[in-house]
Amino acid sequence: GGTQQQSTTTVVVGQPTASHTTLLYRSSGDHFLTLSIVMTFICIFCGGLLPAVLTVAAIFVSLSAKDDDLHGDEECARRKGRIALILNILSVVLTLVGY
Repeated sequence: GGTQQQSTTTVVVGQPTASHTTLLYRSSGDHFLTLSIVMTFICIFCGGLLPAVLTVAAIFVSLSAKDDDLHGDEECARRKGRIALILNILSVVLTLVGY
């Protein structure tokens, strides 16, 4: 006679672990872009060339701040936002003193 060998195979079936994706949405600030645009028009009609140039520069600085904010560099965005505000304030002062 022969002996039969019986083999046992164990199959472990596992469920895939649940993965969670968290998306963070932050609203990007204006960084004085609207103020810069409005001030540009005011300076073109009421001010001189230098105040208008300052407000156009403020527009570019504001756009750069928005870009930094979208890329997560909040500190740089805040700093550029303050620069845009200062440029707008300077343009108002120059317009008021009749540069």
